Amino acid sequence: MTQSSEQSSEQSGWQALHIKAAGMCCAVGYRLAAAACALRANMDHFQESEYTDSNGKPLVVARLPLDNHWGVARLDEIARLALQDCLKAEGAFDPSTTALILLAAESGRPHTIIERYHAMWHAFVAQFTVPFHPSSVISPHGRAGVGTSLELAQNLLTSRTVQQVLVLGVDSYLDSATIEHFLGQERLQCTDNPHGFIPGEGAGALLLQLADATSRGLVITGAGVAKEEATLDNGLPNRSIGLTKAMRLACQHAQIMPSELDFRMSDQNGEQVFIKESSNACTRLMGDDSVFLPLLHIAAGVGETGAACGTMSLAYLTRLMPRMDGQGKIGLLHFANDNGSRCLHCRISPINQQGYPHGYACFCQWQ
Repeated sequence: MTQSSEQSSEQSGWQALHIKAAGMCCAVGYRLAAAACALRANMDHFQESEYTDSNGKPLVVARLPLDNHWGVARLDEIARLALQDCLKAEGAFDPSTTALILLAAESGRPHTIIERYHAMWHAFVAQFTVPFHPSSVISPHGRAGVGTSLELAQNLLTSRTVQQVLVLGVDSYLDSATIEHFLGQERLQCTDNPHGFIPGEGAGALLLQLADATSRGLVITGAGVAKEEATLDNGLPNRSIGLTKAMRLACQHAQIMPSELDFRMSDQNGEQVFIKESSNACTRLMGDDSVFLPLLHIAAGVGETGAACGTMSLAYLTRLMPRMDGQGKIGLLHFANDNGSRCLHCRISPINQQGYPHGYACFCQWQ
């Protein structure tokens, strides 16, 4: 990191985070390399399932071919594959100096009681001979929880509590209780609702360190937090006030202007309310700068992956942004929970050889 970059980070209150390694397991690939290729080619693995809508028609889902694993064992296997993919090039990995943040489905969603993730946690960490650092936690905050997780990771790293942080997001919408709940809310894509989401499952793993002058790869250089008062069930009109505030704060922390953005990426899953919200916020953010920002979203290939969406999106970008045919160097990422929590990032691709003034990353959260 150059001296000017260090001063910039200190003034913004956000210390840059470097994504040292990443992994993914989802319906289009057990590994990040395979999944990234499939997503770039606009491929999916959607298939009819045993679940049916009110007309008796099969629901389409994005499912991994893990027919011998169900419940906690299925989540544990998906998480294990993502972590294995993330750490495959790390060599000697020391859990004792690493904080594990397990990003789980938000409290209150059907079939997502915290005990389920406690059971998964114990099954997951048992594969390591050395326990993770005591600061490790379960973060049950859903899609927007990636914001909370990254802020916690930064706090742990800047305080020198740990040497690195492993953020692991894992989630699945493929169980009867969850399917019935969202069918009742008319939010699933089916014969009566072409604008719903397709249930999916997956996991994304990110190994984070503080960025410095030797860092090479994706860097997160800012953060912004806000709360949207309008939720899906309180009847208030969503005017994108919270998301706009978070976006502006994110750009402020990253020391960039909105006109410098090359693209944006979201957890957009096909539901119109979130599409309109993000579109309105982006229009407000850009102001008089009539710049068209390409929009990326992984749900078109892997379905709705809930708490795994944020880590999977960042993992995907570690493969996409270094490419000559990628979307650019600076991007804005945002994620939204049903309860009003929001999360966004503004971030960049590989750092150049002189440092990272040419690469920005910004994480913003609405909650």
